[in-house]
Amino acid sequence: SIIGSATTLTHMEKSLTKDNRNDLTQNILQEAERLNRFVQNLLDMTKLGHGAMNPKREWCGDIRDVLGRSVSRLQKELKTYKVEFRVDDTIANLFIDPVLIEQVVVNILENSTKYSPPNTRIVISLEKQHDFAILKISDQGQGIPEADREKVFDMFYRVRAGDSQIAGTGLGLAICRGIIDAHGGTIRAEAGFSGKGTVIVIKFPIKMAKEKKFYDKDAPPPEDEAVV
Repeated sequence: SIIGSATTLTHMEKSLTKDNRNDLTQNILQEAERLNRFVQNLLDMTKLGHGAMNPKREWCGDIRDVLGRSVSRLQKELKTYKVEFRVDDTIANLFIDPVLIEQVVVNILENSTKYSPPNTRIVISLEKQHDFAILKISDQGQGIPEADREKVFDMFYRVRAGDSQIAGTGLGLAICRGIIDAHGGTIRAEAGFSGKGTVIVIKFPIKMAKEKKFYDKDAPPPEDEAVV
């Protein structure tokens, strides 16, 4: 797609309208971003395979920034979906690697767009349960059979879908588990609301802002109290 659009721009530029050129340029940009995500997944999987996935954690004052960037990276894929945010405002100062968590959300959202019909809802929620943050991403797609809900986090495993199989590598959710494991959290797949679609549930420990006052502003917490 990138090569085709670039070739058309190169050899037919004078005969193209401004709108045609803009469409081709946008296509190149969007497909290059998709290719970049694919390459990043391969690099992340290589790091996980060699035990080299070391999150660069920092205090994240507003997780909504990370979630917003994830959605922005998938503008083309999400344009026909209704994305809703439900974030508990009492959650603050998550100690995470924002780049890696953003990648997790992007991978899950990209899966949702592949297996959910257009004009359906994708809900991103974050809530506090005791000392844990629970991040959920739910869709209204075809769902994952119960027997496959653990297997989908294995490398290269893909749910059988007959002739309707969607293109992909089977790496996205495996990478998500590796990243969340490196943060000391858990990730699982559940049936969607009313049994329709899928909910990916991520759970990790949190520290509230009032507990941070004992630390230097820019310093990580002590080793025995390192949190996500």
